[in-house]
Amino acid sequence: MPATRSAAPREMSYLRILAQGLVPATIAPDVVEAVRRQLAVQGQQPSAVPHALILRADGATGSAVDAAFASGRLVRSWPMRGTIHITTAADHHWLREALMHRSDAWTRQTEARLGIDDAVLGRAADAALGLIGREGPVARTRLIRAWQDAGLLDSDPAASGSWRRRHLLVRLQREGLLVQGPRRGNEHLIMDARDLPGADTGPGGSGGAAHGAAGHRAALAEIARRYATSHGPVSAADLARWTTLPQAEAARALEDAVEITNAADYPVDPATARVPLVRARTEGGLRGSVRLLDAGVGVTSGRDVLYLRADLPELLEANRRAVARTLFLPSFDELHVGYKDRLCLTDAAGERLICPASNGMFRPLLVDRGRVVAVRPVGEGLLWADGARRSARLEAAVDRAVRRVERRLSH
Repeated sequence: MPATRSAAPREMSYLRILAQGLVPATIAPDVVEAVRRQLAVQGQQPSAVPHALILRADGATGSAVDAAFASGRLVRSWPMRGTIHITTAADHHWLREALMHRSDAWTRQTEARLGIDDAVLGRAADAALGLIGREGPVARTRLIRAWQDAGLLDSDPAASGSWRRRHLLVRLQREGLLVQGPRRGNEHLIMDARDLPGADTGPGGSGGAAHGAAGHRAALAEIARRYATSHGPVSAADLARWTTLPQAEAARALEDAVEITNAADYPVDPATARVPLVRARTEGGLRGSVRLLDAGVGVTSGRDVLYLRADLPELLEANRRAVARTLFLPSFDELHVGYKDRLCLTDAAGERLICPASNGMFRPLLVDRGRVVAVRPVGEGLLWADGARRSARLEAAVDRAVRRVERRLSH
């Protein structure tokens, strides 16, 4: 592949749209495969999850998302970054173990402040697993009531404090005892996580995925591989933000992923997004063009090295019209929140439009020709970006994109 390949100014955004599986050339056959390719999809807002997944799965509908959770193939939890994500059941435990050490200090400090010790955690786990064993997956309010009955929480929510309740919910999921599964309305029921595939079935194998275990580096390489494959072009800083790994460790994981995917015995299969990764740099920043680097140029050449699937430039050449089409994306979509720097997608004014209060609550967004052109807050209608060049074409394309998503979500 030529080292000098480059393209037009919106190339970075277009390449990411391709990698994200948002066009027919890279879309997944079903919602479970869509999540597997991404490894983890932000799930902070339950109502946004079906929207994010159907966009990345060929012909999928809202009912297909519900079925994937009901069957146990998809789960919702806190596998990384202190933020709730959707993963496949097969990836949940090894990913959780590989990154859990990143929150150890915060966990200790929080538990000391809340008066939670191992005895409290043990009683909370026994009460939760006993309840689920009797009743099956339960709603959050039902589990909290069981903890209150066990004397772990005050019966007055204001007295016990929301932080203590939340910490017990998060900690037992982080420890691999509980996980969220079937959807009921706008909530995922809490279930026993111990029957999910164990961490030893992941890339670390019997060596384990946890920090300090023999398989930890292999686990990080697989995290980097899937992140770069499904989000690239990305930098080590992007991966560090996505996982909370130190940037040097993220860089090493990306280099490991490049080496693994370019090995002679790597099982290349573009149909399942198993493709070699390559390195690149931009010319003109994130709104410039992308230039692939020779195979020998790696992370030691500077912090501006990017990683992406090797076939993306050719895919872009063949799919420019599809990549430039109008997309209606949900709140917290990975095309926006999955990167440290989103300059290729929007500017500072666009970021304020997407998240006006700077409080982590994002609005659904419209992307046209690789740039954010509007947001669509629930119940408020369209709010156009300052730089959007409104036209009859754009307004009609936005309307079609919204209607198409709403139709699929309703089935």
